[in-house]
Amino acid sequence: MPMESLGRSGDASDGNVEELLSGVGRRIREARLARDMTQEEVSAASGVSVAHLSRLESGARQPSVATLLNVAAGLGVSISDLLEAPRKPGPGTVVRGSEAPSYEGAGFRFQPLMPEAGPAGLAAVKVVFPVDRAEPAEYHRHEGEEWLYVLSGRLRLTLGKESTVLEPGDAAFFDGMLEHSFDVLGEEDVEMLVVAGAAVPVTAGRPLGGTHPLHEGHHVMGERSQPSGED
Repeated sequence: MPMESLGRSGDASDGNVEELLSGVGRRIREARLARDMTQEEVSAASGVSVAHLSRLESGARQPSVATLLNVAAGLGVSISDLLEAPRKPGPGTVVRGSEAPSYEGAGFRFQPLMPEAGPAGLAAVKVVFPVDRAEPAEYHRHEGEEWLYVLSGRLRLTLGKESTVLEPGDAAFFDGMLEHSFDVLGEEDVEMLVVAGAAVPVTAGRPLGGTHPLHEGHHVMGERSQPSGED
């Protein structure tokens, strides 16, 4: 990923999803072996099944953004480590949005913004849903937690059986185990920032998926459900 480290800046690069993901399976396997982890251990840490991991490593399947985030979290690496060959970062790193590569997919675009120096198990991406995207909204469910912030456009966020409309300046935080989907409303692309983190069983006495103690004025929606498949 292009970034500035101790006064040095990287070169910008662009690509499409096929080119971007062509080496992901190999990098997943390399990262797993470097950490002396079995596929079963990565599966338990990421919530992605062993069969699905095996297909990803072999190149038989390409991961969705959510699955890639979960696998990265399970391996304890940044999403950039799996998307491209890592660069050695300095103690301070700046990622320029005008230089960071963005990738075209089926019904969305995304731009990883977390440098290699970022903390393991945490990923930050800018996601754009075009207003004219042909792909229907799909439900996703995965381990971990997500926070999103709408930059522009109007978005219908569905969590479980409930839906709400988010507008620019609105934010949402939810347990990834809730089935969730995104729909574009109006006549403008939706741009949003998404920060995804690995699942934490208990945080200061609060079970994963529970209501945040500072919940006053927040609208709580959805019910946590058990996984039944992969993204």
